[in-house]
Amino acid sequence: MKISRNWLNNYIESDKTNSELVDYFTHLGLECNYHLINSLDSNIIVGKVVECIKHPDADRLKVCQVDIASESNLTIICGAPNVKENILVPIAKIGSHISDFKIKKTKIRGIYSYGMICSEKELGLGENHDGIMILDNNLEVGQKLASELEIEEDSIFDFDITPNRGDCFSHLGIARELSIIENLKIKKEKFDFKKSKLDILDYVDVTIDDYDLCPRYACRLIKNVEVKESPLWLKKSIESIGQKSVNNIVDLANYIMFDLGQPLHTFDYDKLNGNKIEVRRAHENEKIICLNNDENKLTSDDIVIADNSGPVAIAGVIGGLESQVTSKTTNILLESAVFNEINIRKTSKKYDYAKEASKRFERGIDYENVIHVMDKFTYLLLSDCKKAVISFNYIDKCKSKSNKCIEFDVSKCNSFLGTSLANKEIKNIFNYLGIKFYDKENYFKCFIPSYRNDLEREVDLFEEVARVYGYDSIESNMNFKFSINSLLRDENLIEDKLRTILSNNGFNEHYSNSLYNKKETTFSNENAIRLMNPLSKDMEYLRNTLTPGILKALSFNEKRESEFLKYYEIGSINVYSKKKYNLSTERRILSLGYLGDKIKSWSGTKPFNLSNVKGDISMIFHNLGFNKISYKIDTIDNNCNYKISIILNGQNVGEIIEINDSVKSYYDLERSVIICNIELDKVNVFYDKLKISYKKTISYPSINRDIAILVPHSITHDDIINVIRKSSTKILRDIKLFDIYDDKNFDKNTKSMGYSLKFQSTERTLKSSEVDKEIKLVLDNLLNKLNAKQR
Repeated sequence: MKISRNWLNNYIESDKTNSELVDYFTHLGLECNYHLINSLDSNIIVGKVVECIKHPDADRLKVCQVDIASESNLTIICGAPNVKENILVPIAKIGSHISDFKIKKTKIRGIYSYGMICSEKELGLGENHDGIMILDNNLEVGQKLASELEIEEDSIFDFDITPNRGDCFSHLGIARELSIIENLKIKKEKFDFKKSKLDILDYVDVTIDDYDLCPRYACRLIKNVEVKESPLWLKKSIESIGQKSVNNIVDLANYIMFDLGQPLHTFDYDKLNGNKIEVRRAHENEKIICLNNDENKLTSDDIVIADNSGPVAIAGVIGGLESQVTSKTTNILLESAVFNEINIRKTSKKYDYAKEASKRFERGIDYENVIHVMDKFTYLLLSDCKKAVISFNYIDKCKSKSNKCIEFDVSKCNSFLGTSLANKEIKNIFNYLGIKFYDKENYFKCFIPSYRNDLEREVDLFEEVARVYGYDSIESNMNFKFSINSLLRDENLIEDKLRTILSNNGFNEHYSNSLYNKKETTFSNENAIRLMNPLSKDMEYLRNTLTPGILKALSFNEKRESEFLKYYEIGSINVYSKKKYNLSTERRILSLGYLGDKIKSWSGTKPFNLSNVKGDISMIFHNLGFNKISYKIDTIDNNCNYKISIILNGQNVGEIIEINDSVKSYYDLERSVIICNIELDKVNVFYDKLKISYKKTISYPSINRDIAILVPHSITHDDIINVIRKSSTKILRDIKLFDIYDDKNFDKNTKSMGYSLKFQSTERTLKSSEVDKEIKLVLDNLLNKLNAKQR
């Protein structure tokens, strides 16, 4: 949402800098940033091209002599196609800044250029970049361009407004927030304009079929309008926030929408069939050609504005082509209404037409602002169309509606926020927010303004108090109490661990589409769920297995010369179960995909087969804390060469399959493919029951000693470890093998093995003499039991 600071000044003025306002708005919960527009460097002046000749060494460049009302002309090289003699142009002299670019003296094909002739886009004054900007001949040469064009610099704030704050989708809404910052009241507007004896009831009859669809509908008849180019102030206003000018009627309706937050619609009254306007649900398959020239087939979810012939607009979303205002329009029917937010949302999504008007209707329109908005449009239109005739009355169809009332407990608010606010402070905050109230001791009865659709509960008011008081003003509390029942189990804990484990072991994560075609659902024996409204035949079913997605990824990368791949995906599958009352069930699955039967590395090529897959699976379960898993050969189906079940604690939790040739042919795969699917919901049950043990960190330093021994080839590493552990006391913490060495100078059938031993006490700092005794005991036992001699 773009907001002009100059526009905001119509409601409330602030002496704070732009950066300060950004901080204040953000603290109020309205995140934003800003940029400047129409900010021209003072070194950009009006110049006159007095000579324009072709560059001697470039076909598309011209050497221009430019008069800037100084002692000598400037030589400027220009490549624009529309540069010529005797025109006034904007000149950026040396030292000028255009955006982040500084103009310097530049040598181009042997000739120096002493400035730049600018386009509209380069100056930020428009979007035209096809050539340089040609100025009116009545401007004075040598004068600053900004003063000659009467350009007013502006600051544009770009707000990232949350969906619940529909009241802030306008300059008026942001002005209300600025009034909180400045502690000032917004300037009130009154619109007095001349009305004729024209009675709208003689021309229009409005009926509303269902007030739940349209709580309020107002309209006014305006005759003798002149559809023409918008006045300069209106053009500049809407263009400052990125909107294009169309004509005075359309521009004024857009201005009101961005100003007050209420979308308006104007009909060409003479194009309406009959004098009846009906707000109703569309009939099934009823058609309308909209302003974008699309013919839309309507449903009963759509709200339409209809005349005697049928729909002339889809309410709150888009107008009809046949009733639009054109240059020939002389009489207009001005509509200002409130429509059901849910219906507008459905309709805008259905027809893919989420524009500025529907965005505001979806978030809720101020019920009490409908007539004020219409009056402001009329007042501004009359200032431009002096001969326009306004009906002395308007039609206003509405159902009675009272402001919401919320009871507010001060002590409960303080307890919730961790504050100690007094009644007086709460009153001030409610006054800032425009909330009327009756108060008793520590208790308020609050009447919510009609534009604050987001305030529904007492806790919503707590949030309002917090943001106005200031989150940074609430003191931090280092001590707090809470119920143990408030701690929730982290459902994604095991999945996060799996991602870390797999990513650290050479797997790449893959995300696949959750919708399959019918063929792809046959990879599972469980029934897939078909969508009622599929986007296409390729996305007709919810996936009932992750295997097809992995296979597509493997095939895609095999075609790009990948010889070996390891992929994984963690995702949900949905299956239909007749046993469970004909309902669908969702399960979380880990799927591993392997492509290829050889692994290349710096040490050579190694074979890859089922044993490697089992190693990866054992590694995964070991890192999760499970001690042992087993495997069982399962029944082969039509998609695989073999199937092996993965057994954890006596339960089948997954499967390993090798894809057969027919499936590989379907996915255009050549190398061998192994897929492993693991049911995470089943693993989670066992994971929750795991007992996690912790060891106390030893605070005393350790001592490391290395030993090298000569042993017979028949002696294994485990033999040596067992002897070392039995020889030492409790101070031996760790044993690591760091070297195995064989030499022709050793005795026959003898090898050297080096070990690093770590000693550490949990009670005290060890002495070297203690460790020496341990090492001697270890070496003596190795010699006696294994005939291992120290080198």
